Amino acid sequence: MHFEVFFILLLCIIGCYSNLKVSIDKTGAYNVTVNDKLWLRSSRTALYADNRWYSTENGSLTLSSITEAQGTDPNLGAWNETLLTYSFAGNQASAPIIAHIRQWSSVSALSFHLETGDQVLENQVVLDYDQIRTVFPSFYIEKIDSNDDRGYFRVGGAMGGFDEIASGLWQASSTVIQSSMIAGPITLFNLTQKGEGDTIVISPFSHFMATSLSHRRKLPDSILEYGVMGSINTIPVNYTQSLIVFYSPNGINRAVHDWGTTMQKAFNRTNEHRLNDLTVNYLGYYTNNGGYYYYNTEPDKNYQQTILDVAQFIKLPYHYLQFDSWWYYKASKNGIKEWRARPDVFPDGLPALHRLLSNIPLGAHNRWWDIDNVYKQQYAFALDTATFKALPYANDSFWFDFFLEAHNWGLALYVQDWLSPQTTDFRPLRSDIHLGERWLKSMGEAADKMDINIQYCMSLPRHFLQAVEIPRVTHARASDDYAVSLMNPTKPQWRIGITSMFLDAMGIAPFKDVLWSATVQPGSPYSFNATELLPDRQISIATLSTGPVAFGDGINFTNVQRLMRCCRSDGLILKPDRPITTINEVIADWALNGGALPGELYSTQTTM
Repeated sequence: MHFEVFFILLLCIIGCYSNLKVSIDKTGAYNVTVNDKLWLRSSRTALYADNRWYSTENGSLTLSSITEAQGTDPNLGAWNETLLTYSFAGNQASAPIIAHIRQWSSVSALSFHLETGDQVLENQVVLDYDQIRTVFPSFYIEKIDSNDDRGYFRVGGAMGGFDEIASGLWQASSTVIQSSMIAGPITLFNLTQKGEGDTIVISPFSHFMATSLSHRRKLPDSILEYGVMGSINTIPVNYTQSLIVFYSPNGINRAVHDWGTTMQKAFNRTNEHRLNDLTVNYLGYYTNNGGYYYYNTEPDKNYQQTILDVAQFIKLPYHYLQFDSWWYYKASKNGIKEWRARPDVFPDGLPALHRLLSNIPLGAHNRWWDIDNVYKQQYAFALDTATFKALPYANDSFWFDFFLEAHNWGLALYVQDWLSPQTTDFRPLRSDIHLGERWLKSMGEAADKMDINIQYCMSLPRHFLQAVEIPRVTHARASDDYAVSLMNPTKPQWRIGITSMFLDAMGIAPFKDVLWSATVQPGSPYSFNATELLPDRQISIATLSTGPVAFGDGINFTNVQRLMRCCRSDGLILKPDRPITTINEVIADWALNGGALPGELYSTQTTM
């Protein structure tokens, strides 16, 4: 039997300075200490160019000088740093490679930066995308001594890292990263303090779509490395990759929160759009995978008639409607052919339907672009003939024109789904160092001009990290599709305590997904015995997530009294100040328990 306990806490937070230090010897080796205890010991610095490795391990990359510098960042303040300059003599180019180890005065963090110099670095024989081709920094994954009791946890994979959450002991035998492409930040903490004390977060700090954390095994050693994705063909001149090691003495949750605050400050992210997003703040109606009307209409009616009936007969104060992937044109391989309403779905078209719906704001789903899309005739698209996928190059007016047309039929929320396969399967994204970042940023910039917000779905950690530079990404899915839970109630689709921590840190509201307010709803598109065993749990977690509360009941099946507990009479959701997250002690037990979560215990806080 499972019990979910929610604490509403009033906290008085007192800041303090950290004791995070780095020492560097004359060989360029560096150690990171916490309270004068060794936490991270450096391994190699390396790069792959001219189809071969240059590395400090074998002397093919040699340290030529160590210097000091200091300066001020306009967002994060003063810093001082050590510069390690390496001599690189490749077949096609010779250039200094400069590694920076930076300590911040007003932020409890170290940052590591690698400048690849003023020469283009190319390869004809590329590495796998799950490898990296530049390495700095790198740290041994190790138990330092018999008194070293540290654990780690990570997010990874799709749905904001929900698919591959894991935890364990910080030791060489642990698999800290399963796959570099889908990996997220690593959180390392003191187990003797039950996760309530010393904690560091290790995370990419720039170029999130082109760089990765990687786990290299060089027996008997196990090493965490950071760098440019191995499948990238060309690294341009003056390219800099950055990683941050953030420290907090106040436990896991506070460390992740404060790391996120630092990330947001570094990139000037504003939370104005999240705070004002109607689809986050008010009750909404969804038709996605888990909703009653997902590829399912009322008997003998089309979608237009069904949606109009929803608006007429479901008497609740919802402020927007979401249309999922059933309304637009798909190509033969199921990618997007044209993002326009099919006449068999909405015979009168979206502008007319929007008027019939009294101009209620709309949210609309999109998936990956098919190689056979209609837009490539007018706009620049990268094409992948192996996977039949495509992607706008983001060097023309595509996204602006795209959102302008949608704005005219009431689009308030753009749901970008299938982010994971669009990224992992699409070869141009794996080989072009700029394409991924430009794709997401140009989408966000155009959405901002049209006053449209964005929801990420199936996002990898690299996507939500990149969103720190895209304030129009106001929320993201934090768990699997709700339909999974309907068809198998033992699947904990509602379990968002880990992913919500990282999404919120980036300024993104976690979204639990659509829900049913009634246990059984005959005629749904799922298995004949589709059941929601605990509707109150779904509604509670959605409400406390700080993200959307979106119901997807069929007409005549909504439990109005149950659902209205989440909001005021006008549909405004009664949410806490921060989302529910797994408490520190449970995370520590997770690490000690062989990577098996011992249960679910969440906390949140609100101001009264």
